[in-house]
Formats: sequence, C-alpha cells, structure tokens
Amino acid sequence: MKKKIVIICSLICAVLMIPVVLISFAFGSKPQYDSSFYGGMAIKYNRLYGTKGRKIVVIGGSSVAFGLRSDILERETGIPVVNFGLYANLGTKYMLDVAEDAIGKDDIVIIAPEQNAQSLSTYFNGEAVWYSADGCFKILRKVSHDNYGDLMKSFLKFTSAKFGCWKKGQKPRPEGVYNADAFNAYGDIAYECPYNIMRDGYDAGTPISFDKNIISTAFIEYLNRYAERLRKQGAKIYYSFCPMNGSALRADTTEAQIRDYYEYLCDNLTIDMLGNPTKRIFDSGWFYDSNFHLNDSGAVYYTAQLAQDIKAELGDYSAVQVSVPSMPEKPEAGGIIGSLQSQDLQEAAKIFNLGGVRITALDGNVLYKGEWVIEGLTEYGATLEEIVLPDTLAGIPVTAIADDCFAGNTVLKKLTFGRNIASVGRGAFDGCVNLKEIYITSPDPTTFRPPETILDGLDGCAFYIPSDRYYAYSTDYFWQYLEIADKLKTY
Repeated sequence: MKKKIVIICSLICAVLMIPVVLISFAFGSKPQYDSSFYGGMAIKYNRLYGTKGRKIVVIGGSSVAFGLRSDILERETGIPVVNFGLYANLGTKYMLDVAEDAIGKDDIVIIAPEQNAQSLSTYFNGEAVWYSADGCFKILRKVSHDNYGDLMKSFLKFTSAKFGCWKKGQKPRPEGVYNADAFNAYGDIAYECPYNIMRDGYDAGTPISFDKNIISTAFIEYLNRYAERLRKQGAKIYYSFCPMNGSALRADTTEAQIRDYYEYLCDNLTIDMLGNPTKRIFDSGWFYDSNFHLNDSGAVYYTAQLAQDIKAELGDYSAVQVSVPSMPEKPEAGGIIGSLQSQDLQEAAKIFNLGGVRITALDGNVLYKGEWVIEGLTEYGATLEEIVLPDTLAGIPVTAIADDCFAGNTVLKKLTFGRNIASVGRGAFDGCVNLKEIYITSPDPTTFRPPETILDGLDGCAFYIPSDRYYAYSTDYFWQYLEIADKLKTY
C-alpha cells in the first residue's frame, strides 16, 4: 500500500513540475525570436519608453514600419518621433495597449492601421505576441487584462516552438528585410527597398476595400475609449490612413464609396482625422513588396505628406523642406538566355498551358530573359495525379501560377512547386477536392508568398517544406500573417 502511495505522489509531483519546467524554459532560456521581424518590438518598446518629454508616436502595423522616415518627421516638426508599427498579425489593439502607459502630456499620437478587416478589429494573436516579447518579456506587462486568456492559451504552443528552435539549433534569422537588424533606432525599416518587386506591381491576393463593414463596431468603440483615456493624460490623438497601393483597390471601389467610408469614420469616431484616404492612395511604383509596404522613395513621399498635415495641426502652414525623389521604376530584365527548341520546354508543353511574361522570340528561336506563368493544364496534364512544376524552362524561371489554373481538377493529389514559384493566383485550386499535398522546394520562405485564398476549395491539404527549414517558414512574416503555418509539415 505504501509503495502505491509513493508512486502516486511521485506522479503528482512530476505532473506539477511540468508547468514549472515550461515556464522556466520559456522565460529563462536564451531568446529564439529576437533576430526575426518580431525582434523589432523590443527596439520600438525601448524607444517609446526611453523617449522622455513631448513626442510624436505613430501606431499601426508594418505599413508604419516601412512607410515612416522618423528623422524627416522629427526635423520638420522639431518633436522626437517614435515609430510604433510592427506587424498587423499582432493586432492593432496590442500595439495601442502596449503604448498607452508611455503617452503623456502634449504627446501627439497618430493611429494609422492597415486598411483590412484584421487591422480594423480588436484581433489579438497570442502566439505572435509571445514571439514579439521573447527576450524582452517586460512588454507583456502592458498587455490588456482582457487578452490574458488568449495569451495563456498560446503559451504552450510558443514554448513548444521555442524549444524546437533551440533543440535543432534553428534560431529564426530571416535574410533580407524581415530581420530585427533591418530596424534603426527610431523603429523605422532601414534596409534597402529600392523599388516595387511585386510581379504585377501589387498583391492581388490582398485587395483593399472601403466597405464600411471592414471596420468592426467593437474596434470603433475601443478606439473611442482609448482616445478618451489619452486625452485625460493630456495627449492629442488622431486617426490617419496608411499608404495604400491604388492598383490593389477592389474593382468595384468608387470615389463615392471612399468618401462615404471617410464620413462614416468621422461620424462614429471621437478622434480627429489627420488627412483623408484619397491622399494616401498612391501609385504602385511607390511600394515595395506588399500593398502597404513602401519602398525607400515611397517612405520619403509619404512622410512629407504626413509632416505637412501635422504641421498644419500645430498651426504651422509653411511648406515642408523635403526633397521627394522621383517614383522609382523596376529595372527591366534583359539578356538573351534561352532557346525555344529546348527539350525541357517541349516536354513541359505536353502538360502545361504556358504564358510568357516579357518573353520575346528572336529569329523564331531565341528568348529574351523573362519569366514563365503556368496558366493551366493540357488535356493530358489534367489526367495526372502527381505534377511537378519545373524550376526553369529554356533557362527562364517558372515564377507564377495563374488565376483558376487548376480549378475543378478532381484528379490531382500531389503538387510540387518549382524553386522559383513566387505567386499563386486567386482560385488556383478551387474544386481540387483530392489535392492533399503541396510540396515547397525553395529553402527561402520569402521567395514564395501564399495568398490569402490559397486554401480556398481545398479540404485537408497540407504544405510540405524541407525539414531543416520548418522554423524559417513557420515564423516567416507572410506565412504567419496568413495563418496557414499550422498546416506545415516536413519532408
């Protein structure tokens, strides 16, 4: 009997030790996400709470991170600036809640969320918040009490992911702009973003809408309560619009709809408006890699506008002294690199309907550099259960899958993307009820950005990525934002 009691007590102690071990590892081990884009949160937090006296604080998502040149705004207004925009996947509410205690008398607060339903709601992503606080857990003290439940629910998932990174030695260190090193001391993106790199100049998978239903009533009520608290602290608060790619507006968007949306906000928000939406709808040439991320020249262009609006609010109507560069153009591809008579192209033509982008025949045989688009399947291709998309054809990269490319195909079960696939059109897999496996061969998650609609029409389909790149994909900026990282498996 005594032996059984000892065993039971031991089991109880072991069970009770589990949360202690988990908590000790989560908070006591070396940070794993401080070099990722999430690591920018600590930079912004320290800048915000380390800036004493009057300041301008711009709060939002990554459009603020990419769009604001704080040094220019600071020079024009003579007031220290804090860039407090990081990532829409965290939730606008999280950014506002964390910032609140740092706002004081005479501060100017500009709320500029992205024009999408997620940013214009009280959405809160507990797992993403844990990533953003890894290595700087004092940030969590600023989380609103009403989000504690979500935070606790996601603790185990965060700890498991952090342990996996540590165990495999795969600390996320994204190359390029989505790395904590891309931020300067202000919290601005300081990585070189020279021109628009999107294939069509905009991301068709994330259209911009001005339907009134895109902003939730709960978010409007939250903003009004938030503004009232800041006013009691002596701050001035404004609602502004982030930069928006005009090419990404929904096809049915009209000037009247934009005006009605603006008037709706004016009628329902107890916050002064700073600028109007039409002033923030820019040509696609000012953007970089999303419909809300500006390139280097675009950031100057936007900041000059914002500075002019703020100066006017301060009673200074003098023109800003900003030299805005010309809108950059994307360099055209050039060079003769392939042959129309290549064997791989002839074989691919048996399976795929191909559409060329900027591909020109010379003497009926030679191709200029460009990119191939898979537009659909041939009659033979539609009979195949497994299809592998090529990396290149005639030496030219295969980069895109067109809208409705495989739509209605009930035969296809397994699809492997070539290493150069960069975009997938809307409705590409609609009705592909038997497609259960999509293999990604590129080791770099930044080269392929899944659109919001990629799983529309699919039931139970998973993405398979190289086993040594799991944590790179699962914590990637765009894969996280679209919340399909939980569908990742490895091979």
